[in-house]
Amino acid sequence: MKSKLSSTKKIVIGIATPITAIALIFSILCIVTTCMYSATFLNRTLSHWDSSVEDYKVFPQRAVEKSDTPYMYTQNINESIGNIKVEYSNKKISLNNFINKTDTTSFIIVKNDSIIYSQYANGYDDNSIYTSFSMAKSVVSLLIGKAIEDGFIDSVNQPISDFIFEFKDLPIGKTTIEQLLLMRSDIVYDENKPLWFGDDTLTYWYDDLKQLALKHTKLTDKYNGKFHYNNYHPLLLGIILERSTGMTVSQYFQREIWQKIGAEYDASWSLDSQKAGFEKMESGINFNAVDFIKIGSMVLRGGYWNGQQIINKSWLDVSTTCEFPLKNDEYKKTFLEDKNIGYKYMWYSTRSQQSGYDIIAWGKSDQILYISPANDIVVLRTGKSDGKVNNWVETIKDIITNLICKT
Repeated sequence: MKSKLSSTKKIVIGIATPITAIALIFSILCIVTTCMYSATFLNRTLSHWDSSVEDYKVFPQRAVEKSDTPYMYTQNINESIGNIKVEYSNKKISLNNFINKTDTTSFIIVKNDSIIYSQYANGYDDNSIYTSFSMAKSVVSLLIGKAIEDGFIDSVNQPISDFIFEFKDLPIGKTTIEQLLLMRSDIVYDENKPLWFGDDTLTYWYDDLKQLALKHTKLTDKYNGKFHYNNYHPLLLGIILERSTGMTVSQYFQREIWQKIGAEYDASWSLDSQKAGFEKMESGINFNAVDFIKIGSMVLRGGYWNGQQIINKSWLDVSTTCEFPLKNDEYKKTFLEDKNIGYKYMWYSTRSQQSGYDIIAWGKSDQILYISPANDIVVLRTGKSDGKVNNWVETIKDIITNLICKT
């Protein structure tokens, strides 16, 4: 009996030892994270880990007030559009059915400045709050253009140290505003670090994003001027907007875009924390769908919307569409490789199936604002996930083509 008890004890100890070691290592990692960053950051990553379209409920927000002169689209709904066939899972199903099956939460088509199709699905409706994810970056590009037009910034060729004095004597200070907009700076961005130490996680969940960006000064020569997606770029542009305009980014967005496009509803911009009060520049605009698509209509109309020139057309011409044919070598080993989609100043562009080029604001889980000038069409798709659709850009292209054939 004594021998059996002794053996059992050894087995228990043998099992407990690695579990105890893992727990100890995890505890040490948590302590290190709290010391390096903050307890709030650690709590957010452990509580949520991956980002979600419901994260606007997690972060504090700064209000973006609706317009005093709201713009109302003409409703010219064509019920037959819902029957357009869309290829999905090796089958062709109706657009209405497709939207329900693909985690889509809103899908709006505007043609000739009228809403011709509008569907909300999967628990969302026309009063729901939607979040931008990286579509926010395209808005940041609009704000930089507006700040140049207003004389707050001289040009995209300015070094960022002109505004970020902390970088005056550092190599990073020579980085230009244009390099940030193009995602072609030499600023290190590593999303592959283990656990929560990767830059994707830090730039999303950290509770003092401004300080995070100001301390992140390491450069590398491995990008060699090629496209490399980097979420520190919009953070730095946010600092530049704050310091050049003397306003919060939300205030500038409200004054120069949201109110001018005729927003019918208040929006908000998520903040890193109440204490730091800095906008989540990379992802955090929260809106009503019928308002956000007005940004697309404004871009489609060369910056003129709701009876006024909101953004300079010359800025839109230079910022939204890259040169074609693409230099494919610039996109190797990135998510744009072999997609025939280019990146300009935080906007994507691709060849239209009809003529010219289409313009895209694009965020995680395929939040897409798709602008097709050749067809006078703007499409907004929001969703909880990508809905297992392999290529939403090509899918929307096909929907537009089928729509034109049908109407």
